[in-house]
Amino acid sequence: MALSVLTLAAPAWAQVPEYTLELQARTNLQGNASGAYNVAPGNLLAGSYQLPLSADGQLAFRLSITPEGRSGVWWGQDGVGSRIYVLPDLGDDARTGDPGVNSRGDIAFAVTGASAAAQNGIYLLNVAAPDPVRIIRVPVGASDWSSLWLNEAGQMGFRATFAGVGRAYAVVSEAPDGNFQATLLASERAVDGASPYEFLYSPTMNDLGQMAGVGDLAPASSEYFQELRIFNADGTPSRLIAQTRGREASSPVYRFASVQPALNNHGQVAFLGTARSAQGSNVTTLWRWDGSELRTVAQDGQGDIRQLEFFPPDINDSGLVVFRAFDAANMRAVWVSDGQETRRVATEHDIVSSDLGPARIDQETPSNPVFGGSASINARGDVTLAAGLAPPDNDQEEWGTAVFIARASFPQVDGGTGDPDGGTGTDPDAGTGESDAGTDPDAGTEQDAGTEPDAGTGESDAGMEPDAGPGEEPDAGEEPDAGEEPDAGEEPDAGTEPDAGTEPEPDAGSRQDAGTSPPPPPPDSGCGCQSSSPTALLPWMLAGLMRLVVGRRRKDA
Repeated sequence: MALSVLTLAAPAWAQVPEYTLELQARTNLQGNASGAYNVAPGNLLAGSYQLPLSADGQLAFRLSITPEGRSGVWWGQDGVGSRIYVLPDLGDDARTGDPGVNSRGDIAFAVTGASAAAQNGIYLLNVAAPDPVRIIRVPVGASDWSSLWLNEAGQMGFRATFAGVGRAYAVVSEAPDGNFQATLLASERAVDGASPYEFLYSPTMNDLGQMAGVGDLAPASSEYFQELRIFNADGTPSRLIAQTRGREASSPVYRFASVQPALNNHGQVAFLGTARSAQGSNVTTLWRWDGSELRTVAQDGQGDIRQLEFFPPDINDSGLVVFRAFDAANMRAVWVSDGQETRRVATEHDIVSSDLGPARIDQETPSNPVFGGSASINARGDVTLAAGLAPPDNDQEEWGTAVFIARASFPQVDGGTGDPDGGTGTDPDAGTGESDAGTDPDAGTEQDAGTEPDAGTGESDAGMEPDAGPGEEPDAGEEPDAGEEPDAGEEPDAGTEPDAGTEPEPDAGSRQDAGTSPPPPPPDSGCGCQSSSPTALLPWMLAGLMRLVVGRRRKDA
């Protein structure tokens, strides 16, 4: 009976929460009078980064530049934090990738470019005792571990590169003997001759050890031959989620974006792509696979969205999707949507609270993006984001780059919590973020300063290979924000093509069929409780079952 009740915990049509920003850290250049917060000045974010948030609210991010001249990692929780790790002197080219963090306090990140090859690999530490760092070098032969994810079960998923050969999706788990074992879920044909994939793009991973990613099945021509699948670590067959119209004429997807998709624990997938309008133009589209059908969550020119930006979306177990896009007034914003309602989390020029008092989300140069990287969302609906700050009345004074957790709150419904997680009404966790690099030329959006191409999660700066699709052109860098690393010798964003003013071939950023509109939401049962997930009812149902069992036992006695 209890197992029957647990099956009801599948995601329902989620309620979109309201948000309040909570400052976690503020980075700034040395010498700026405004200083920094929860980190010393001179510790700067990379041009490309993710902001992972664990289920219990632990946050970590990469510091690409430090006063010591080596990259590091920041960690914190509930508005308190500090730099927890600085890479030792492993050579001038040694770099850390974006970290992953879980509720155990584990932090994992890739290191590449070390002078001694044995110092390259996945570095794993725990915040309770960060000094013992374990270096994991699997699968055998791997030279790069990009788009690294660390899930709540302690598994690590990434795209492994085998130097001079090709790439593969890999999941690494710790065995009972303390060693780490890697399982390859999908490979390029150069790695495994039986594979159908010529190229694999940046993947994502959920807490079940499943990975989702896009692969090229054949060279592109006037059409693209790509598919998006969920791959299982237990060896069971993968599941096809969507494919381009080059493989299925009825598909709304013309091309997938080079930035990674998002995958939750219920098998729902959110992804960016390109659709074709009736006139043959490219239309950026954000889709969500809900387990049975493909729904349009957002699209260029629909509603308040003028233009989607090519940064990876994220999705939580309630089906809420977070993404970046320009609004109708051409202001950048971070949004959350359940596929029916779309709400802003933060918008350019918003006045927010900071350690310096009221501040404005702004840049000294209007063309510079005010947001950095990708937003992430956790199970409770909290969102991580980073934004440039300035005084409310003077955008020429730089206050650096602030890292926020946008705390979610849900209205009370019928005396319940109104919380999709069955919680107390304030929500969420965050996922992985990604850099301002993934902007797609089709959309004409400007890229963040110094952003790295295919800002896949876990990918490092110049030392890491960008997620460039075959034949993609590099992006021109923009002037960096005050609190971010200058665009000094980073590898071009292979995932984005310059906006030449003519409609470019859709970069790995694909878009969907223009004109597709989201299907209607599931019918309302009339109970007035459709905004609450069945998970919220689970404790009460289990309690009722226990009372029933106990009562019967007493009666029998």
